[in-house]
Amino acid sequence: MRPFSLALLSAQSLCEFGTKHGALDYKYIEVGLVPDIDITGSVPPRYVRQEVAAATMTTQQMQMEQMGQFRITVWEEENFQGKRCEFMQECRNIMERGFRKIRSIKVENGSFVGFEYPEFQGQQFILEKGDYPRYEAWSGNSGYRTEHLLSFRPIKCANHSDSKVTLYECDDLQGRKFEICDDYPSLQAMGWCSKDVPSIKVNSGAWVAYQFPGYRGYQYILERDRREGEYRNYNEYSTQAHTPQIQSIRRIQQ
Repeated sequence: MRPFSLALLSAQSLCEFGTKHGALDYKYIEVGLVPDIDITGSVPPRYVRQEVAAATMTTQQMQMEQMGQFRITVWEEENFQGKRCEFMQECRNIMERGFRKIRSIKVENGSFVGFEYPEFQGQQFILEKGDYPRYEAWSGNSGYRTEHLLSFRPIKCANHSDSKVTLYECDDLQGRKFEICDDYPSLQAMGWCSKDVPSIKVNSGAWVAYQFPGYRGYQYILERDRREGEYRNYNEYSTQAHTPQIQSIRRIQQ
């Protein structure tokens, strides 16, 4: 491999190269990897290792790196068998990709929420980084279990170190309120006097609320960047929410 100097190529030239050739493949846009290009515009079929200063990164490079923040692989059968497909963004209907259903999952980067039905409808299931070989892995101790998922999307605002949520005792963010910034396996144990939480405001981050103590029962994904973080009625927690009952809550990992 021959030496390469970024001094020979401006950020503008690199951006123009990427636009012209479409050659800035994501797997090469990591710290220390840049295309082996010369200023004449020829593209030798090899890459060289080089430390890249943040100041030299183009908008296109940064966008491509950001795309890798979320990565999920889904399989049509349990235990990572059958047809598979990798995604770095949402999927509104897996059947449009030639799948009958999703029965096993691996989340490599970021966090996702999976849904029972297409178009992000039905029961919700939190999918944080890890392996989900069968439906029990994502259903957990849920009182409602589904053996497959049909749509999913990334949770973009999750920030485990900076999360805050406010619980209200009445609809429309009214009545007594309580702010929390930590995980609570039992809201009643920390002082909330009811089994119900009629409305919620997510001040920062993303949370998953559960119907029962100990992170059990129906799951409700609550995000700062949806509905402006305001869930004014329990019907807004989920398309399948039938009760305001919430007895445990935790921050979503990213």
